[in-house]
Parts: sequence; structure tokens; C-alpha cells
Amino acid sequence: MELSDELYVRVEELSETGNEAMENEDYAKAISCFQKALDILPEPKEDWEAYLWLAGSIGDAYFMMRNYGKSLEFFRKCYNIGETDNPFILLRLGENYLELEDETNATEFLLRAYMLEGKKIFKEDWKYFQWLSKHVNLKRK
Repeated sequence: MELSDELYVRVEELSETGNEAMENEDYAKAISCFQKALDILPEPKEDWEAYLWLAGSIGDAYFMMRNYGKSLEFFRKCYNIGETDNPFILLRLGENYLELEDETNATEFLLRAYMLEGKKIFKEDWKYFQWLSKHVNLKRK
């Protein structure tokens, strides 16, 4: 299934405005734009390719605002539609869990992100790699 040209253009416009807002650290505006784009997707929304990156973008904006509960909610939606091997989604899940003091889930998801991408997945915020390396033996034999 593909979106109609008109709907596709509108989703793209809202997404671009949201991306610009993210670059300008206007996370509330970014969330608003991404949510509007998500809202116009036909039901079932989860079936559309755009759903994944819109939900992930909303989750990322909430993460940047340090609203870890809301961020986790959106990244769980991404994970639950089958994105179980997407390193960025796994990373954000782990980071959110750690910020929410759920060390068991933090370990699981940070380790899974690390296993797929290595240290480079942590380049934006090294503290999560440092935490993981203190809690899990990452040295290969």
C-alpha cells in the first residue's frame, strides 16, 4: 500500500518542518509536527512505513526534552510493530529504561544495540556506554 500523492506530500512537509524544529532544539514544535503527520495516516496507522519514523521522531524529541516516560512509550510502539533489530530504537529503549532506573531492561536493550553496532552507536552520549561497560563484560574472548 502506498499513500496518495497528496497525503504523502503533506506527511513529508510536516516531517521536514519537524526535522527543522529538532535541529533548532524546538522539541515541542517538532512533536506537534510529527504528531500531525502521524494523525493523518490512514488506519491502521502501524501498517504504514511512515509510522515507524514518525513515532521514532516523536520519541526522540521527548528524549531530548528528558521526558523519558513519553519517549519510552513511543519507542515501545516502534519495537512492538516488529522493529526488534533496529539499533537506534534499541539504544533509545535502553537509554530511557536507564533514565527511569529500570536497570534490567536498560542492560538488555543497550547490550542489544551494542551487539548490532558496537561502540559507535553510543557516540552521541558516551555515558550510556560507560554504564553498560560497568555492568556487562564487553570483552570478547
